[in-house]
Amino acid sequence: MNRAERDTPGLLLATLRAAREAHRRVGYRRARWPRPWGTRPAHELAVCAIFRDEARYLAEWVTFHRIQGVERFYLYDNLSSDDWRAELAPEIAAGVVEAIEWPRQPGQMPAYDDCLARHRDDVRWLAAIDIDEFLFSPTGAPLPEVLRRFDTHPAVVVNRLFFGTNGHEQPAEGLVTESYPMRSRDDDPSNVLVKSIVYPRMALNAHSAHTFLLRGTAVGEDGAPVPTAFREPATADLLRINHYYAKSEEEFRRKSVSQRADVGAVTNRMGIPPDEVRDESILQFRDRLKAALAARERELEPA
Repeated sequence: MNRAERDTPGLLLATLRAAREAHRRVGYRRARWPRPWGTRPAHELAVCAIFRDEARYLAEWVTFHRIQGVERFYLYDNLSSDDWRAELAPEIAAGVVEAIEWPRQPGQMPAYDDCLARHRDDVRWLAAIDIDEFLFSPTGAPLPEVLRRFDTHPAVVVNRLFFGTNGHEQPAEGLVTESYPMRSRDDDPSNVLVKSIVYPRMALNAHSAHTFLLRGTAVGEDGAPVPTAFREPATADLLRINHYYAKSEEEFRRKSVSQRADVGAVTNRMGIPPDEVRDESILQFRDRLKAALAARERELEPA
């Protein structure tokens, strides 16, 4: 509680809080209406991510999330040495991907803040996730449809499930979503850490790689408030992130000695998630993903 709230009589303070909340709810509703009476953004759902040397995975990651209903990608290149632009050439040409050179160290939270500043009024929902994270609804419903039930909240946080090497010593030849079906158990402690999907107009800045400072409080998939970066018990029935944290043993070794995008140091890296549970929920999208990847260059050619 701030000084003004401490010095305000209780009844008046309650009235002011109620008025502020009512004003916010009107703002949430107007974001569904077209102009001039409403303030509907141009795009329903976008993703913001920072990356380095992820060229081989970008096409699958972007295409998968387009299937889920993501309309725009704001991607911050943090000193990559590979040819990532070639991998995203169709999406960049079509305006689906906005690529930003971002040499800052550490770069993750400043990138998120820059994304908010650039696109605060452009999108209704902005998901802040990594290239090794695949966001979807296990129900199979498009993400914008699922997110409509959270219209009066400033953010939804999503629990992650961690996938291990699945016996791959070298990078797998196939799709990530197909090559790594084994993950850690449901009650693994790592699963309680969340990622955020925010309403940019109600987000002030990035608080961490996981959460944002908001006008209000984020909720989980059950609608209950989540005031921190942890949600326990970790459920992933309506919204989930498959976190392919390790991939192959070779890739994990490189990852374990690389700088983290959030703190700019090699520190506090997890070990390889154990392969304990077979989880093929994401494979419900396999056929659509493969078809979209096969057709993406033709479909994304500028008119």
